[in-house]
Amino acid sequence: GALARVLGPAALALDTALLLKRTEALSVTDDLTRLYNARYLNIALRRETRLAARNSRPLSLLFIDLDGFKSINDSHGHLAGSRALVEAGAVIRGSARETDIVARFGGDEFALILPDTGSQGALQVAERIRDRIARHVFLAGDGLDIHLTASVGVATLPDVAAAADELVQAADAAMYRVKDRGKNGIQAAAPGR
Repeated sequence: GALARVLGPAALALDTALLLKRTEALSVTDDLTRLYNARYLNIALRRETRLAARNSRPLSLLFIDLDGFKSINDSHGHLAGSRALVEAGAVIRGSARETDIVARFGGDEFALILPDTGSQGALQVAERIRDRIARHVFLAGDGLDIHLTASVGVATLPDVAAAADELVQAADAAMYRVKDRGKNGIQAAAPGR
């Protein structure tokens, strides 16, 4: 029984650690899409911007907004809308690279952190995502044939921003420029804008 007395607390501590890890996993992922959530995106972005600055490496951020998404909710209900978001998340994740951090920012907005990636590489990933979203048939499993497009804003450190907050603002502003232009496109943030 002596061994059990010694091992008991350690086993309990391990259980607690595993449970905590599981709970943390839940709190950093979006319930619906299983991508990272906005909270984790913020943590990761701060970490990655510090690393990029320290190592003098580029870092890019993509903001993606699904065009016309509201019409799915309006026409087919929120469950269909949720399923479409899951599909969009899978398309985006599948278009990203292994090292990219993919998050659902909220609603029908997604964001990607692209470590070690300059604007050229970021634009390639953005175009792949824009193209695949446009070609995807949403809710085919429900017998529907819905097509959506995406507006993508791209911002790169250190070109247009020096810190995480500025990078977010730049990517967001670039995405809205696509929206204003008629959607389904990509815009790189310009320096000093």
